Amino acid sequence: MLPKRPAGALNLIFDADDTLWDSNIHFLEAETAFVDLLARAGVDDRREIRAAMRRHELCIIESHGYGRRPYVIALHRVAEEVAPSHHHDNLRDAVERIGAQLIDRHCELLPGVAPTLGELARRHRLLLFTKGDPREQLRKLDRSGLRPLFNRVGVPVEKDPGTYRLLIAQAELDPSRTFMIGNSPRSDINPALKAGLSAVFIAHPHTWELEHEEIDHASGRVTVIDAFPHLLQVF
Repeated sequence: MLPKRPAGALNLIFDADDTLWDSNIHFLEAETAFVDLLARAGVDDRREIRAAMRRHELCIIESHGYGRRPYVIALHRVAEEVAPSHHHDNLRDAVERIGAQLIDRHCELLPGVAPTLGELARRHRLLLFTKGDPREQLRKLDRSGLRPLFNRVGVPVEKDPGTYRLLIAQAELDPSRTFMIGNSPRSDINPALKAGLSAVFIAHPHTWELEHEEIDHASGRVTVIDAFPHLLQVF
């Protein structure tokens, strides 16, 4: 049971991937293994491979959403596109092995996350709001042991101003007392600001390139910190 919080408690909304635990580094390692696999099949233009990967990633997100299994489907499509046909059967099996390792990979908590959240949960109301495949994200949350600290967990298809406004309404949040905390300018910070929230940005060295975006600092509602435990000084 969550402890009773003080009267001045705030609403703190957290992203998960690369905010609470490492995630994108696993995709980068899978990408490296995939590029090396195609090189052994005679496809040695790594720039062409990565361009095809980005193209198929975007297409698969539109049809299947975010997640590790959709990413593996994209790898299969890339292999079929760029590799000679006589390699396709062997590549399908090899891509599945890369995919199985990616899907089963345990996501390690980032330094200081567990004790920091434990302390914040005594002071404030914590919510988790992270996009992706719900089953995948909830499994990672359960493995992390952090679920009991959150009053509410949401896994939307996308995180844009509209989904933040819906969360505000459904969770009955006061925007003036609510902060979004995450590593992605595109999904965590800027759309939360557009929805009227404040935000805390925590950079991660392996944030997915498609999540990069200029942060809107003009609002005056963004705090930038270097490490997760610094949240204890902010809140």
